[in-house]
Amino acid sequence: MSLKKTSGVVLAVFGVLIFVIGCWRYNQACVPNQCVVNFAKSLGGKSSMEFEDSLRRKKLYGVFGMSLGTILFSSGGVIFLKSHNKRF
Repeated sequence: MSLKKTSGVVLAVFGVLIFVIGCWRYNQACVPNQCVVNFAKSLGGKSSMEFEDSLRRKKLYGVFGMSLGTILFSSGGVIFLKSHNKRF
């Protein structure tokens, strides 16, 4: 395999891996542990707001990971296909 094909496959694999991690982080933030949620709400005030901020941050990191994974997978696919077909 040429260098372009190998780098395309590697980028695609990293893209899928980062996408899966992003999905996992987003789902983890969407379904938090109810015991922790109830405890934070019982404390009220600043701790409840900090908990909500951490959940929001996890969701944003998850969305960022999914976006980055999609971009890496797409670019890896384009590099692989361009190296496979010499006409481009």
